Amino acid sequence: MNFQRLNILTIGLVLILVPAGVLGFVAWWHLLLLIPVYLIILGWGVFDIGSQFFMPTFWRGEKGTVSFTFDDGPDAEVTPKVLEVLKEEGVKAAFFVIGKNAEKHPKLLKQIMDEGHVVGNHTYNHAYVFSKSAAEKQVTEGQDAIEKIIGKKPNYFRPPFGVMTPEIASAIKREKCSVIGWDLRSQDGRIRTKEATINRVKAHLKKSTVLLFHDTNPTTPDALREIIHLCKQNGMKIVSLPEQSGIEPYFNQT
Repeated sequence: MNFQRLNILTIGLVLILVPAGVLGFVAWWHLLLLIPVYLIILGWGVFDIGSQFFMPTFWRGEKGTVSFTFDDGPDAEVTPKVLEVLKEEGVKAAFFVIGKNAEKHPKLLKQIMDEGHVVGNHTYNHAYVFSKSAAEKQVTEGQDAIEKIIGKKPNYFRPPFGVMTPEIASAIKREKCSVIGWDLRSQDGRIRTKEATINRVKAHLKKSTVLLFHDTNPTTPDALREIIHLCKQNGMKIVSLPEQSGIEPYFNQT
């Protein structure tokens, strides 16, 4: 099921049920029942990035592989510590940065690139958007902010909170970006202790492939080190997101 099919199916059922209701073949509550059913399915598509309800999304890799991704940076305090851990452990990650933060910390963005990681767009300021024009502004300005700093236009896009809407999907298609999701959310954006983050990841690690962290939480670097060790101890192959997805991270790759 996807957004287009849901709309076609709903319209078809309305065209059938309205005349049937007028003729007395079905009760009108059958037609009214379409409203909550439609909203439930739509809500699933909006909030479950792995549903691919609005457009294709890479959110799960090959079993036994794992990639590390980070959202919401760069952050002046946390991002350098995350980069230090990744460098010491020999791990290449993907950073989905907020355009406004990238403009504040261009040197950090360049350091991310220089150390072999990839950069994706996480909108300009991580705002909720409810119109097509606002969505286009968020996506486009995020792209522009990153490209001005690193000289490359990101292909990877991750929507804030993993929320997809028709407006955001339209803006992404306009920029021709590839949507990147995840199959394990560490919840380090909400969980404020290292131990809680480690325990959550550990409980789901063996069946997960794309891990989501935030390089804005002060406890994340220490948790990250132990989680990388857990992956290695469990025989999981740590790979970069481009290797795992087969998707080029930038448009001007040569």
